[in-house]
Order: sequence, then C-alpha cells, then structure tokens
Amino acid sequence: MKNQILIIAFAFIVSSIAAQQKGINQLPTANRQLPTSTYAVVVGISDYQDPGIPDLRFADKDAEAFAGYLRSNAGGKLDNDHLKVLINQQATMAQFGIALDWLMENAKEGDKVIIYFSGHGDVEKKTITQPGFLLCWDAPARVYISGGAFALPMLQEVISTISIQNKAKVIVITDACRSGTLAGNSVNGSQATAANLSKQYANEIKILSCQPNEYSIEGEQWGGGRGAFSYHLVEALYGFADKDNDQSVTLQEVGRYLEDHVSEEVAPLRQVPLILGDRYEKLASVDASVLASLKSSKTGQMAMLTSIESKGIEENILREIDTSLKKKYQLFKSALKSKHFFEPANACAEDYYTQLINEPKLERLFTTIKRNYAAALQDDAQQIINIWLKADVKELECIGKSIKLQPIPKQLGRASELLGSGHYMFKSLSARKLLFEGILLSNANINPDKNIANHCLSVFRQSLQLEPQSAIAWNYMSRVYMYNLVDIDSAFICTRQAVNISPNWILPYTQLGNQLIANRKFDLAKQALYEAEKIDSLHPFVINMWANWFQQQYDKLNKEKSLVLFEKYKKSGGPMYPCWHNDYGMTLMNLGRYSEAEKELQMAVEMDSAKPVILSNLALIYMNSNRFEKAEIYYKKALSIDSTLTLAWINLGSVYGRSGRINEVEQTYIKAYALDSANTMVLSNYGGYCVYTGQFKKGESFLVKALKRDSTLIESWDLLGAIYDNTERIKEAEQAYKKALQLDSNYVYSLVNLGTVYLKTGRDSEGEKYFTKAIALEPTNISAYYNYAILKIHLKQTDKAFEFIELSLKNGMKDFDALQMDPDLALLRDQKERWNALMKKYFPDK
Repeated sequence: MKNQILIIAFAFIVSSIAAQQKGINQLPTANRQLPTSTYAVVVGISDYQDPGIPDLRFADKDAEAFAGYLRSNAGGKLDNDHLKVLINQQATMAQFGIALDWLMENAKEGDKVIIYFSGHGDVEKKTITQPGFLLCWDAPARVYISGGAFALPMLQEVISTISIQNKAKVIVITDACRSGTLAGNSVNGSQATAANLSKQYANEIKILSCQPNEYSIEGEQWGGGRGAFSYHLVEALYGFADKDNDQSVTLQEVGRYLEDHVSEEVAPLRQVPLILGDRYEKLASVDASVLASLKSSKTGQMAMLTSIESKGIEENILREIDTSLKKKYQLFKSALKSKHFFEPANACAEDYYTQLINEPKLERLFTTIKRNYAAALQDDAQQIINIWLKADVKELECIGKSIKLQPIPKQLGRASELLGSGHYMFKSLSARKLLFEGILLSNANINPDKNIANHCLSVFRQSLQLEPQSAIAWNYMSRVYMYNLVDIDSAFICTRQAVNISPNWILPYTQLGNQLIANRKFDLAKQALYEAEKIDSLHPFVINMWANWFQQQYDKLNKEKSLVLFEKYKKSGGPMYPCWHNDYGMTLMNLGRYSEAEKELQMAVEMDSAKPVILSNLALIYMNSNRFEKAEIYYKKALSIDSTLTLAWINLGSVYGRSGRINEVEQTYIKAYALDSANTMVLSNYGGYCVYTGQFKKGESFLVKALKRDSTLIESWDLLGAIYDNTERIKEAEQAYKKALQLDSNYVYSLVNLGTVYLKTGRDSEGEKYFTKAIALEPTNISAYYNYAILKIHLKQTDKAFEFIELSLKNGMKDFDALQMDPDLALLRDQKERWNALMKKYFPDK
C-alpha cells in the first residue's frame, strides 16, 4: 500500500484534519483502511526573540485556532498524548526538533501525522544549497544556518522518514510567506522558501497559502485577527467547503473554497492559494452538528473590509524613493489615522491618494494604498454597526460624539468607488451607504409624516436588496413604521425579522417597547418586552424599558415595581453606567423620592458631566421639588452643551412659569419652536402654555397642528378639550376628552375633565363615575375631589361635599380665594361654622 505525504503549505493557521480514535471519520483516503491514530505538532510564532526579526500579528492565533480544531469533535478530539502545541517562546528550534522526533518515534503504519507551522520563512542567499528555513522562536536575525532555523531539507527528511520508513500518512501545513524585513529580503527570501516548498515530490499533496511571488495577508476582519488563508482553511475543513454535501471534504473542494474566499477578500491585493496533488483525496469528514452550529453563528454576520500591513515591502520601497515622496506617503497614512478624508483641502487623504496613486515608484504599493484607504473610509460605519449589534450601553454613547453619522454615506460611496464594482465588498458598501442615508433621514424626522416615511422605507428596501442579512435595516424600518406611520403591525413584523437575522440582538424589541410605551400602547409594549426578556432578562435596556413601563402606570404599586427591577440589575453585578443612575433616579423621582433621585442623578453627572440629557433630568428633579433656582442652573448647563435640546427649552419655560416669571416663559417656547416647528412635543407644550395664559385661539392652532402630525397625543387631546371647554364649545370638549380616553382609558386628567363636562351639563351620575375612577387611579388628585364635591352639592349631599372638599385641601389645594369666590361652593359656605372651621384648619393665617 502506498503512503501519501500531504503538505498543506505555509499556513500561520490553525486547522486540523484528523481524529485520534480508531474508526472515527478522519481524513480517509478513498478505498483505503482508516488510520489507527493521529499525531500532530502545531507551531505558531508571532513574537520572535531576536528584535531583528519582525514580529507577526496573528501567527500564534492561527496556530491556536488550528489546535482548537484538532481538539474538537470535528478535528478528531486529539489529546495531549497525540498533540504537541508550541506557541511563541515554546517554539524553539530544539523543541520543534524534539516534537518532530516524537512523531517519528510514535507514528506507525496506517497512522496519520500532521505538521503545522505558522511563522516566518526565509533564505539567506539564493543558491541550490539553501532551499530555505522555517524560522523558530530563537532564530538569529541573519545567520540562520548557525541555529534557531529549521532547514527545509531537514523537514523533508522527517516527512520522508515518517512516510516511507514508518509508512504513515503525513500532512504538512505551513504559512510562512509573511511580509517583513528579513535577512533574505534582497533575494526575495520568503518567496524563495515558498517556491522550494511548492516543488512536488512523489505521493505528496501540498496546499500553500499563496503563490511564491505573493504574500499571505492577515487582518482583523478574519476571526477578529487571523490570516486570511488560515481562517478559511479551518472553515473549509469543518465542512464549509463540502459543496456536494457528501459529508466529506476533498482537496479539490478545499482548493476551490480557498481560492473563492481568500482571493476575493484580500482584493485588491493578490493572494491565490496553491494546490498540488491528487485533488480527489479526502482531507476531512464533516460533523454535521458542528457545521450547523458554526453556520448558525455566522448567520447575520455582515461583510467587512480591514486594512493590511505592508511592512517589509513598504520599507524596501521607501528606502528607494526621495524624501518628499516619502513624506507625502507618511502624510497620507497620518490622514487616514486621524480620519481627515476630504478636509482640509490639499491636506487630506483624498488629495494625498490622488497624488500617490500616480507615482510610478510606488507601483508595488498601489493595491495596498487603495485597499487601506477604502478600509479606513468604511471603518466608522463598521464600528457603528458593531456597536449597535453589541448593544453596549456605554459604547452606544459614542455614536454622535466620537463617531459621527453625517459623513458616513460619503465615505462609503468613495470606498465603493475605490474598490470597483467587481470587488466582493462593492454591494455591501453600496447597501450600507443607503442604510446610513435612510437612518439620517429617519432620525431627522421622527414625527408622523407619510411622505417622509415612504421615502425612508424605499431607501431601506433598496439597501436590503443589496445586503439582505442586514438586521439594522429591518430595525430602522420598524422605527419608521412606529414613529412616522404609527403602523404597529408592520413595526412588529420588521422587528421580528431583525431578530430572526440576529437572534441575540437586544435592541429591536427594547426600542419597539419604548416606542409603544411612549404611545401608551402598554399591552403591546409588554409583548415586545417579553420577547426582549427571552434574549437577555438582565440587559440594562430590558430592565430600563420595564421600569419605564411600570413608571407610566398611574398606581403607586406599579411604579414601585420599577425600583425592584433596578435593584435586581444592581445585584446582578452589571456595569453601572451614567444612564443607569439616570433612569433609576427618574424612577425614584416619579415616586416622589426626590432626595434619593437627586443622589442618583448627581452620581450620573459625576460619571459624565457632559451629557446634557442627564443634566436636564437633574434639573427636572429640582423643578418638581420646587427648587426652581437650581433647576434653572442645570437646564442652562444642559443647553450650554447642546442648545438644540427642545425639551430642555420647554422645561426651562415651566421653571419660569412655576416660579412666577410668566413673562419669560414664552421666549423659551419660541426658541423651541424655532428649532423644530414640526416637533409634536413643542407644539403640544406651546399649546398647553397658551391654554394656561388664556391664548385659546393660538393654543388651538398649535394643538391642532400637533394632532395632525400625531393623532395619538393624549395630552394634546386633553388640552384641546380644555380650550373647547373654556370657549363654551362643550360638545367639542366632550369629544376631545373622549378621544384622549380612547387612547388611554386611565388618563386621569381627561377622566376628571370629562366628569366636569358631565357635571356642567347636568349628567351627574355619569360625572360621578368618572370622578370615582380618577380618584381610584390617583388618590391625591385635587381636581377630582374638588369637582366631586360640587357634584355632591348638586345632589344635596352636603356631608359628602364637605368630605371631598377637605380631601382636596388635604392633598394640596391652596387657592383660598377660589374657595371663597366659587359660586358652586355657596351651599357649603352658608354653613358658616363648619366652613370657617375647615378654612381655619387649612388656612390658619387667613
């Protein structure tokens, strides 16, 4: 029986092929008995001892990944008795030699032997007697023959001994064609080593990471930091290369998979893996369950492009060019690093690129320059996508701060132009350009607007046609359906699609839940939040959204449940972000626990004093606890950081109003209106101010505009009802209050106001029903008690009327003059002794 030597060449990688136990599918050769055992030596060196040998970035990671494959079920479950792994300083020449001796001593007929090397390869001089060296960790920088470097003839001797004498099958995997300034640079040492390895001997199969005149490319886009060849070889052996689905992987399939993926993904650089030998040889058997798991983990992953280092090649070229050209090249690299792509004119990456790409002396660097420029242009987009999908609360804060959305479409457009329509990233970059255009448009228009919404949806659909696995596009379509069209069914459909693509992504359901809470669709919000809980019940967004849900309920019990959620998260040991303290503080505030709320917001400010929303919320606590001077200070601080905070302008107006500075109120609303005249909150609040100041016609105009943009604004319907009520349009007032209650049957203000309409129109029994419900929901509501007292007067129930008037006083009714002048209370005032006792109790100074 003939034995085969399989050399899968120069591979700074980590990939395995066999199984340790007899009878397990492990690289069987067609129509031959399976080997009894598998032995492997895996070497990966990134950090060389001699500083004269340039370190590599991911050679050790490639080796560790390959060893991981060998230890897995798919790779044969090799234990320490069958697998030796030498990483960095462990991989001395002596240890490598001992490991190879171990192979020769243990391998027997029918066994399989794997030798994997990931590191530098080089020759000192180009002669027939120097076919090349694999550089071990302790190799000297110049004189390899003196030790520390393993000569290829020695490796071939080991291979031949194991194959011919021991009659075992040998597989050698190496990836040593890395760039870097080595002793043999003047004679293309690493390429010469690869060329010698590519010489085929009898009964050998070889897979080299690249052609002899090319370099192996490594970068962070492959597994977070791997060699392109290594990364895809491991995938191929796991079964990604099994095109005919026969549960085995042949050399032919591995070769095609590597050529398709490596060559495509390193473009516009060149790296074409070299395949030699019997292409029908089976290299691996496929574990279907492992392969399915790996494919599932890749579902929804989006294509990416990273820069590569041309160290070595670059050094040689720069030595040969003049100083001015060298400086221009360094300025180009500096502009990429600082992200000065298009500005300032004559000193940006675009200008430097245009000059460099026309310099013949830099021709060997053209593809690197082009790729690295394109990679830098798309980096911000990739980082934002990663942050969104990770849903890390702290990292999300950098979007809009250190990473700006506005320039991204232009950057992505230029990146796709540089790479050209034939590049594998072209469709993806074009899709993302559309994605960010749609995001910017939708972010700028969050109010209901059918035309804008349809335009946004069209842009997102175009993006999805080019990149169907974009969970972010589906999520933003959900936001458009929710914000702009208030189409809840479609919003849910898009959210489900986003999560189907990225099953562990927490944002879609939490964001949808938050939007439904804002629209007071509490039952539907619960559905969304239950789905989010299934993904990660302790994620800050899940807890915060549930807390928000409970806060929006009127009863104290539900509000207190939100505190339990915050404490649950705190006990879980999760990171304490500024926004966590902010949200916890706001929950405490809504329960009237102002001192505790203030403490939490102050902690948030200490952690991030430049976050205007937190400053604004601290101001809100001061305003609600009647500390108007402090509230004004913090609103102004927030607005000094971001003068476009419309809510801060509106609340600053409330501070002025509540502290008696009525003349200053309207100016804040004018500023808010100037910032965003279509903002429903601005329109609604400005309308509310007009109601308060008796500017009913002006207020009606604002409120009608707000409701045209969003007919679900409960407060606006209630305020509009108040205008109709005050202008004697009782039927319109009744309809407006009913509309508010259709949207939220527990909205206390409209319950009281509708009860008052019924009181005015003599429908006392209906009015009583609404006052009773309002009091049950909010036992401290002054207006409910006051108007209920008047209703009891109508019914001649004087004792009950006195009871409800006292409850209104007990809960904060302080308008002594109104009590003395209101004609509806005349019947109570006629009982002077009882009335005067009540007044003396609550107004002793009067």
